[in-house]
Amino acid sequence: MIVPKMHSEFYGDETRWFIGLVLDINDPIQLGRVKVRIYGIHTGDQSEISHYDLPWAQVVSPITEGGSSGIGANTGIKPMALVFGLFMDGKNSQMPMILGSLPKFETSRNGSNPTVVSDKAPLPANDSLAAVNSLPAKELDEIYLKDLGSSNAEKAYNYFLSKAGGSFETHQAAGIVGNLIIESQRGGDIQPDITNTTEGSYGIAQWNPNEGAGNRKGELEKYCKNPARRFPIDSLYAQLSFINYELFVVPEDFGLKPLQRSKTVEEAAEIFARKYEKPDKTTIEKRKVAARDFYTRMES
Repeated sequence: MIVPKMHSEFYGDETRWFIGLVLDINDPIQLGRVKVRIYGIHTGDQSEISHYDLPWAQVVSPITEGGSSGIGANTGIKPMALVFGLFMDGKNSQMPMILGSLPKFETSRNGSNPTVVSDKAPLPANDSLAAVNSLPAKELDEIYLKDLGSSNAEKAYNYFLSKAGGSFETHQAAGIVGNLIIESQRGGDIQPDITNTTEGSYGIAQWNPNEGAGNRKGELEKYCKNPARRFPIDSLYAQLSFINYELFVVPEDFGLKPLQRSKTVEEAAEIFARKYEKPDKTTIEKRKVAARDFYTRMES
């Protein structure tokens, strides 16, 4: 990180301390940063300074963490935490660094739970604000999937290419998306709010609520309701994140290793179909064709 020259010559002489409220812990580049609304700088009225305009703050890690090459652990800071720190760029006050957190009560002035408000609403009197993940799906997706594509399918493709999405190769990402196209395409694009009225399957991967099928829709709901996330279930980002979670974290084998070893679009599409989607086998050829067509379109 580069400190602006105008305040680096005698760095430390004009240190600025702050106290602030953490609103977002989901760093899109996974460096453990958090978004913080700083008292005295960021007004409570979000029409003046919205969540989108808040800076990502670096968080000091203990010396037991690697600190480089992506090595390290989650900082452990939760949404709504009251934190303190200093600005690394002095008077510019655009590069906050969090040194620790302060205990506080999770109640509003009338004793109720913190009020959930949208990013466009003014803050309550005590600045209590739900984490950004409680925003409506469209606004949440605008934050996390911004500039990843003009369609949901393109956003999914570029998400799986990213570090956050698993750093898959282009043909592997296309293999995944080809399956999602067959599962949830409506109006020419994959749809996170689509429901199969016959069996109740839901979302871009059509997660099934049937207990015999593992109640995958129920697992999606639990994932989204987790206090550390609080994602709206109809969010495209939430559902992409859940696919990533099932592939990389869940003990059940959903085909991650063979998917990572796949060499062609068709191979990747078939692996994802058989191991993750587990559809009627008669649809596998359609999925391979959809994946190849999408890959050709994206790479042309």
